[in-house]
Amino acid sequence: MKMLRRGLLALAVSAGMAAGATLVAADGPSKSPGRPYVPSAWQGLYGGVHLGHGEVGNFDDGLLGGIQIGRNWQSGNIVYGLEGDISISGMDHVDWMATVRGRLGYLISPSILLYGTAGLGLVNFGGTETDFVYGLGIEGKLTPTTTVRLEYLGFADTEIDIIRVGLNFKLNW
Repeated sequence: MKMLRRGLLALAVSAGMAAGATLVAADGPSKSPGRPYVPSAWQGLYGGVHLGHGEVGNFDDGLLGGIQIGRNWQSGNIVYGLEGDISISGMDHVDWMATVRGRLGYLISPSILLYGTAGLGLVNFGGTETDFVYGLGIEGKLTPTTTVRLEYLGFADTEIDIIRVGLNFKLNW
């Protein structure tokens, strides 16, 4: 099962990078020859939905879906923020899970954000358990107010691994 999970993760990252190449090309040439133009377009409040696949150790897996809300701040090519989410799970042993995480990322172009994330997770795993959550993701702008993301999250103690895609909408224009 771990081989399948690693393969899915590699495939997901590759697909995200390929999709990112298209978004980078859509940005057009840089506004200045030495440094790319990076507006503060990532800053602000956002909310959205996600859908993915979760796996608990080697004994349980299933689909999951939910919502997220967050706030980003931007300083040049650095984007940082806070995000909270809740997911309903189709796994046999997990009914729901929620996280509150910090995010720190780098804009590889004005439209593509690579980020890491870490924070607190709550998992309904027989009872409600707290856990440390960590992850990586890539997010790209579809429009000035809409982004799509591909994300991996790991729950340290409960051994839950998640790969999910999400769609976010900027809430303050």
